[in-house]
Amino acid sequence: MDQLNTVNSVRLVYFSGTGGTKRIAVAFEKELKGRGLDVLLKNLGESLQEKKDAPAEQGNRVMDLNILLYPVYAMDAPRPVYDWIQSVTGQEIGEKIAVLSVSGGGEMWPNTGCRSDCCKALEDRGFQIVYDRMLCMPANVLIEYSDHLVMRLINVIPEKVSRITDQLLAGRMRRTRSEKGFFCKKLSRAERENSFKFAQKFEIADECTSCGWCEQNCPTKNIEIPASESKPRFKDCCVICMRCIYGCPAGAIRVKGKFVLKNGYDLDVVERQMKDVELEPVEKWCKGWLYKGVRNYLLEKD
Repeated sequence: MDQLNTVNSVRLVYFSGTGGTKRIAVAFEKELKGRGLDVLLKNLGESLQEKKDAPAEQGNRVMDLNILLYPVYAMDAPRPVYDWIQSVTGQEIGEKIAVLSVSGGGEMWPNTGCRSDCCKALEDRGFQIVYDRMLCMPANVLIEYSDHLVMRLINVIPEKVSRITDQLLAGRMRRTRSEKGFFCKKLSRAERENSFKFAQKFEIADECTSCGWCEQNCPTKNIEIPASESKPRFKDCCVICMRCIYGCPAGAIRVKGKFVLKNGYDLDVVERQMKDVELEPVEKWCKGWLYKGVRNYLLEKD
């Protein structure tokens, strides 16, 4: 088995739209620091306020290991991840990297190739992929999970993070090398080529208070409220992260169709509502093919 050199420092790079992947990134930061490692956290989707509050950038400092975390969008990594990859090289920041994707469906079709293009882009930039795997968080489109299943996925984060950290620090190499099929390649390409103007189809309801939350929190700075107008205007760099829709305090940003979850997406709210509630068995809320990947994820021991 190939071995990683001793790891003393880790760069943790992540993108998160509506908060699921951020929870995993924060858990990794806590776990790694708890083991005495030097951790450099880089948020590719930080809001304007987070950018103001963040410590000064440390440049492309060389680290022993890099960890890349991202949510799966159309069976691929979101565009800000590829923008970051093109901005660095393995030689600049340390060549070894672990690639961790996060999805609502788990490691099963159609997500099985969701890291292939990203890993190839990293290898083209001089990185050595030493580890890759899937983690799960509740989906923020199409499928509304039960609160019991949401809490199962939240509660298992520390265990998963600790186990992956054990494997990384022990030098375990893990490569899945799954490739995308024809359908998935076409869908990924379509998302990359057409997502830019997606938000321009959003409707702003009369409930909008012009509070500026969407403008301050859009990860790609795609939203602005001109001084001469009272409602937000969407530009052409949307990545369909859904943060503005679910985060708007007034619920004033709307999109037609069944794409958006009817009851919204706020993991903090679910956590508060489910406090002290005894969770029902995994099998009750993970029945059938649709939940097979999540069921396997929650029950796996590796």
